[in-house]
Formats: sequence, structure tokens, C-alpha cells
Amino acid sequence: MTAVAVPLRPARSPRARARDQRSARRAQLVVVETERTQHRRRRAVLLGSIAVLAVFMTVAFHAMLAQGQVAIDRLEQQTEEAERQYEQARYEHATLASPERIVARAAELGLVPPAVPPTPIPVDGATPLPPEGTATTLNGWTEVKPTVDALP
Repeated sequence: MTAVAVPLRPARSPRARARDQRSARRAQLVVVETERTQHRRRRAVLLGSIAVLAVFMTVAFHAMLAQGQVAIDRLEQQTEEAERQYEQARYEHATLASPERIVARAAELGLVPPAVPPTPIPVDGATPLPPEGTATTLNGWTEVKPTVDALP
């Protein structure tokens, strides 16, 4: 026959037994939420939600501001380009309209200055007098009406 060694349980001290009984009682305890605890939990959830919402709104407004700034930068760039083109067009117009260029172009086309100054040609009829000052709307109408009435 073979001998089997069975480990013996060591004897428990009275302190260890008392500790085991307390832990057994604690295992049976259940946390009961009071109204005050529920109120605190609701308040914590509400404050946390408000904080998360505030952070989200801050990020959203920052994104909107960034998009607006990008649009403003794009418009400024387009404005600068349009101003540059306008200045270039003004320079070209001034160059093309200069008297020296007109005289040179006329010479290229074979035009020459006249040999004699131009002769004034008399026009039949009375010459209108220049206005004596600025007229109001009604005075101007009364002065112009007789001349327009005669036209077909």
C-alpha cells in the first residue's frame, strides 16, 4: 500500500476567524443611494455635460473664425490682383495715349502736319450766349423749352 500525504489545515486563530466573519458580513452589504447622493451625481453629470458643450462650442467658433479668415485672405488676394491689373491697364493707356506715340503712329501711317493752319468756317445764325450762372432745374426748363418746342 502507498501512503498519501494529506496536507492538514492549519488551525485558525481567533483573530483570523473574527476577520473572516467581518469580511463575510461586508460581502453581504449593498450600497443604497440616498436622494442626496443621486442629486450630487445628477449635478456632476450636468456640470460635466456643460463643460463638454462649452469646449465643443469653443472649437466650433474657432473653426468658423478660421474659415472666415481664409475667405477674407482670398478676397484680399483677389483685390490685390485686380488693383495690379488696373494699374497695369492705366499705365498701358497712358503710354498709348501719349502725344509722342500718337505723332509717331501718325507718321507710320503716312499722315503729315498741315502746311497752313486750319481755316474757321462761319456758321449762319445767332450764336447762343453762355449761361450767366448755374440755373435751377425749373429755370433751365424754361430756357430750354422754347428751343425744343420748335423741333419735330
